[in-house]
Amino acid sequence: MNAFLSTFTLALIIVAAFGSASTLAAADMAVLRVAGLGDPGELKCPLPKVRQQASRPTTEAAELVQGDSQPLTWVSTPPANAYPNALKVGLWGDSHTASGTFADSMLEALRLPLAQTHPSFMAPTWGLKGVRQPLRRVCLSDDWQLALAYRTTKEGPENYAKSLSAIQTAQAGAFLWLDFRHPSPQTRVKWADIHLAKGITEQGLTLAITVDGGAESVVQLPAGSPARLRVQADLPFATLQLRVLAGAIRIDGIAPAYEAKSQVILDVFSIPGATAKGWRIVNKDHLRREDPLSKGYDVVILQSGTNESLDPDFKVSLYEQQISASLTRLKAAYPRARCVLMGPPDAQKSSTTVRLINDSQYRLAVAQGCAHWHWQKAMGGPGSAQRWLAKGWMQADLLHLTPEGYTQSARSFVSMVPIKPR
Repeated sequence: MNAFLSTFTLALIIVAAFGSASTLAAADMAVLRVAGLGDPGELKCPLPKVRQQASRPTTEAAELVQGDSQPLTWVSTPPANAYPNALKVGLWGDSHTASGTFADSMLEALRLPLAQTHPSFMAPTWGLKGVRQPLRRVCLSDDWQLALAYRTTKEGPENYAKSLSAIQTAQAGAFLWLDFRHPSPQTRVKWADIHLAKGITEQGLTLAITVDGGAESVVQLPAGSPARLRVQADLPFATLQLRVLAGAIRIDGIAPAYEAKSQVILDVFSIPGATAKGWRIVNKDHLRREDPLSKGYDVVILQSGTNESLDPDFKVSLYEQQISASLTRLKAAYPRARCVLMGPPDAQKSSTTVRLINDSQYRLAVAQGCAHWHWQKAMGGPGSAQRWLAKGWMQADLLHLTPEGYTQSARSFVSMVPIKPR
């Protein structure tokens, strides 16, 4: 009985603090207003051995739940045409486009300004080797588990955001720090939307949040609350620090709104691995509801094939069936976008299979009304990996390119494929 009364009392406190149950049901976002110091200084990640210095005892979280929480505003956000004049490009690929060199060179070849290029959504692949984030720095404790859509063994649709990834933890003290000062030290954001889904339990979630070194704000998100938390400061800010005090949390991504004008929206969701496979299990309706871009992208690019080419049991018919399913879901999620299929570059060990994959992609692209870029052919055809190695454009593994190789490839891509709205 005492446990029941305690739970009932806590529920009353939550409703009183945050609003009625009907308000929560109608809202799709909670807004936390905080204050920063203005000058954030340098964000220095804690060393693993001093991790506990960045955490507080779990008992303190229980005390903070009792009444020190900051108020939240529950809002229902109408669809908005964010970045109406910006070129909006989404890129999903593997290690060839995850490092950032290809994307930067593509922008340069298109003569688009890097300083006015921003992401609409940041994938929570922080700390994953080979992935460059559009951030100055990320600090992530070792308490988080990374989930990638392409690794799932399920056949049915999964509620992944467009990053096709998520991080989750139930460890009190787990932290995530982000420094948004990229591509320049002057970069600031007006707010940052944390796209999250609480754990499978019915418990609430308690977080501690700081921007630009200001006072820490403790917030409670009760069970059943919206899946987005907007952190908005009195002034545009550069750094955001999040700490889990109690409950389980899953973060699907961060959507920042930048102070500077965005001429280009470039979202790179490439991950070392068979990323395209993840699109086969995506719940496209959930993905679109969670997408900060109300009207989607102008151009969507699906780059794949290298990992598949290394499969000793590779079969053309099965590959075409699989890549067709991925492309179909991508097009269904973004029907207004110009779509581009990008094949794998030449690789010494799988050169023949790479050719078969590019040929399959070309047939599929024509059938689905998409453009196709034959990366292997652009390099000179099968066997070109050795020639590129001699030029310094290929790494010694004869599988990945050097930065100069990716730069040359991006220039070729832009010269052959239109990157513009329909």
